[in-house]
Amino acid sequence: MHSSALKTILAIILATIFLTAITVTGLMSAPGRVSEEAVSEAKAALSSYLAAHGEMMPQTLAVVDFSQPSYVKRMAIIDLQSGKRSYYRVAHGRNSGELYARRFSDLPESNMSSLGLFRVTKRYDGDHGLALRLDGLDSLRNSNAAKRDIVLHSAGYVSIPFILLNIVTLHGPMTGRSNGCFVISRYGIDEVVEKLADGGFIYAWGEYKLKKYKTP
Repeated sequence: MHSSALKTILAIILATIFLTAITVTGLMSAPGRVSEEAVSEAKAALSSYLAAHGEMMPQTLAVVDFSQPSYVKRMAIIDLQSGKRSYYRVAHGRNSGELYARRFSDLPESNMSSLGLFRVTKRYDGDHGLALRLDGLDSLRNSNAAKRDIVLHSAGYVSIPFILLNIVTLHGPMTGRSNGCFVISRYGIDEVVEKLADGGFIYAWGEYKLKKYKTP
């Protein structure tokens, strides 16, 4: 092999390493991103629910902004007393879209994410380890959550290495996708469960209107 060819290969390798380092640094340092419109709608939905359930005094509300791309930390857990927010990456359903979630459904076996307000019912250990069971509180958008076994759990496909793998394989900077569950990083599951397990709520928000999709 000629020296010029070796130099070209070396330059490509170095450029790849450099771009990878920049991408990893950017992903690790990027702040969370949840729109104030999503937060406002989430708080309004929670207030409406609590008006009919005055005995409940939730401490936390997670807002998932599905209008953001999946590589962004698009789930904000809000402390309802202090207002402090913690941000996490969360995957959407495989049939909801690729980089963005654009389609939503509450139908069993649709493998799509659902919108609306969910109540955390209990923590448990399942096939994916520590997880949270959810009850869908929106009769039009997520009432089948328990029937569909929509939960919050963790998986390896919500991680920076998986995002980089998708970039290298030309799938774009996206996380993996779920069967409709809220899926977060394995490194964040303990913290998220601790914040939400005792009476927390999750609100999923998207810019796109809910449509009725037939089961595949």
